Formats: sequence, C-alpha cells, structure tokens
Amino acid sequence: METTKEHIKIIIAEDQGLICQALASLLKRIDGFEVIGLAGNGMEVLKQLETVRPDIILMDIKMPQMNGIEATRKINEKMPWIKIIGLSMYDHPTFIKEMLRNGAKGFLSKDCTFEELREAIQTVFAGETYLCKNATKVVVDEFSNNSTISEIKGIQSLTPREIEIIQLLGEGNITKEIASKLFISEKTVDRHKTNILKKMNLKNTAQLVKVAVDQGIIIS
Repeated sequence: METTKEHIKIIIAEDQGLICQALASLLKRIDGFEVIGLAGNGMEVLKQLETVRPDIILMDIKMPQMNGIEATRKINEKMPWIKIIGLSMYDHPTFIKEMLRNGAKGFLSKDCTFEELREAIQTVFAGETYLCKNATKVVVDEFSNNSTISEIKGIQSLTPREIEIIQLLGEGNITKEIASKLFISEKTVDRHKTNILKKMNLKNTAQLVKVAVDQGIIIS
C-alpha cells in the first residue's frame, strides 16, 4: 500500500515582490513542498498565522513595519512549533545572532543555491538547525573572539526594536516618521533613542548612524 508523503507547508516573508514570487515558484517545483502564504512584512505574517499553520517560515530580516527579528521573536513566543529560517543578503553577526537568539532554527543567504534552499528547509523541518556556509563562519568567528567590536560598542545588548529604530534612522526617518511606521508614540521613539545612545556610549544620532553603518547594523 502506497503511503501519502507529508507536505511541508511554507510561508515566505519577503518585502521585495519579485524575490518573493521567484522563491514561491522555485519551492512549488519541489515535490512535498507547499507554499501556503506570501507576506511583505512581519505584521502580515502574524495576520496570516491567525488562519493558517505553516511548518516553516522563510523570514527576511529587513522588512518595513515589522522586521524579521521582531516577527521571529513574537512567533516563537506564541507558536514555538513553527520553525523559522532567517533569509537575508547580509551575514553580519548581529543579525545572525539576533535571529537565532529569538528562535530561528536556520539562516540562509539570498544568494544560496536551489539545492541549499531545499536542504535547509528539509533539515529544519526534521528538527535540526541549518546555517549556510557564510553564517557558520560568522558565528564561529564571533564566538571565538571575546573582544569583538559588537561587544565593545554595546551592540550585543540591543533589542530587536532598537535595531529596527537604528535602521529607520539610517534611512533618514525623523522621530515622527519612525513613530508612524512602528505604530508607537514619538515619546517612545525618543526613549528608545536615548537607551540606544546610552548602551553604545554615544553622544548623538549622527555618531550612532556612523557606528551602525561601520558595523553593518544599517544596511542598504
């Protein structure tokens, strides 16, 4: 008697429409994979989870309204059985560590091969962790060096929300615009900015943006 193969249900969270559609098209070609949702930001993912239950979420890191780190944290708190794979063009230690710390089970670079994409999904679905080669090297290098720039500058203690605000500052957004995009008050934004400057031992936003660019927190 023939057994029915279990389908791996996948949501793709990616704010660039062409990339999102291309990933969906690739995954639909793989026997046993089923794409059940596409999302352009973290808030859209959370909304979809009210009605669907994926096994895997491919989660881009830099997205508007709610980034992948914050979305991963929220999903892991409420639905830890959903396995998340971070997806990014950037393999900076800060992003990799924050994704893993907040519950991601894997990390892939967007320039990965078709075979690696399939392997990562299958590996994470089976309950194991998958890191692409670049991410593995970054993590090993980071943990083998106890005097990293991230630790010296206080980046290690930044929260996902603080990283999100730094990214928005780097894009040229003023306090009012950040408050509107994150659905928080301007006073809350100012409080976050004060905390960030204190953690990183910096005097003003200009210094913050420069350090953030140098260390890869602000990405283009």
